[in-house]
Amino acid sequence: MPDTTPPGLLVCLSYYHPNVSGLTISAAEQAEAFVRRGHPAAVISARPKGTKSREVINGVRVFRSWMAGRIGKAPLLPLYPLTMWRALDGMAMVGIHMPCPEAGMAALIARLRGRRVMISYVTSISTADRASRIVRAIAGVSHLVAGVLADRIQVVSKDYADNSTFCRLFRRKLRYAVIPTPFPPEDQLFQALKRPKGDGPLHIGYVGRLARQKSLGVLLDAFEGLSDAVGRVVVLHLCGPAADIIGETDWQKTLQAANASDGRIRYHGVLHGTDLQAFYGGLDLMVLPSTDRQESFGLVQVEAMLQGVPVVASDLAGMREPVRQTGMGLLSKPGDADDLRACMAKVLTEGPPERADLARLRALFGVETACAPYFELADEIAARGKGQS
Repeated sequence: MPDTTPPGLLVCLSYYHPNVSGLTISAAEQAEAFVRRGHPAAVISARPKGTKSREVINGVRVFRSWMAGRIGKAPLLPLYPLTMWRALDGMAMVGIHMPCPEAGMAALIARLRGRRVMISYVTSISTADRASRIVRAIAGVSHLVAGVLADRIQVVSKDYADNSTFCRLFRRKLRYAVIPTPFPPEDQLFQALKRPKGDGPLHIGYVGRLARQKSLGVLLDAFEGLSDAVGRVVVLHLCGPAADIIGETDWQKTLQAANASDGRIRYHGVLHGTDLQAFYGGLDLMVLPSTDRQESFGLVQVEAMLQGVPVVASDLAGMREPVRQTGMGLLSKPGDADDLRACMAKVLTEGPPERADLARLRALFGVETACAPYFELADEIAARGKGQS
């Protein structure tokens, strides 16, 4: 008799909660979406100090493999094969979120146990420093092995795929879908549009890690003179991990600039849930200034748009898609502080070209859209009666 258990999903990535990044957040949203759909779901990742080897978070079983050290940000996981072999029990498919140095090993283990393999090619590996270039060289072979073994490869957009060597190698396997973005409850949506407007300071914000690839130096340069350009006081608000970022020290310069700004630049730490939604709701503009190839989408753009906040983002492949598709902002020349300042001033004084409503945002970025390639594969497995027990 065929097994009627809904096909389970094992998500593989380098770091999971409590690490905060777009990749971690989207992977969690994907796994939890499977749980809400009635499927078993699990995650395997590295185990930094202070975290548990096993736990359950929002219905998702989390397996963390002992971390012997790091090369740059990449974890060294000598026990990964054993941890993954155990984590595969009850799972019919494996989703590998790349970049992930263990991708090739994960795909091979999945195939040895007869599981289907889906890759989420979230981003390329940064080449901003020597450690990143070493990791890129090592992981490149692993990624190629995973690409060969994968059934399908999800990539955030055709725009990003057209500019990715990896995606061009496996064009026939590609499926286009954005990374999952958490949608807050409807009573927490569009808070910026409900806020009374006065003649006080304007508020611009950045949400994300205070890391090198985010190009916060460009934003700080563009911020100088912005108040003069709009004829009003402008305050810059920063939100995201700093001192606890794995393999980063660039945050120190950013916080030094904030401390020396006489309150014009304010750091709010890491915010979650309703606190994060309230942070977005207090903004007049969201800014994403990154110039690094590691950026492929920027889910914080969608989070801001869900609060009615327009966005200025760098005109990079993939990252420009939320602004392109919604019209809720402008795109600036990557690394050009003067152009970034001009774009911010234009949106602050004139507003965005368009404002997307909830129905449009959900159709473009909702979980059903973002997880469609995974749901389709799960449905195929279920239809063939090959769910694992």
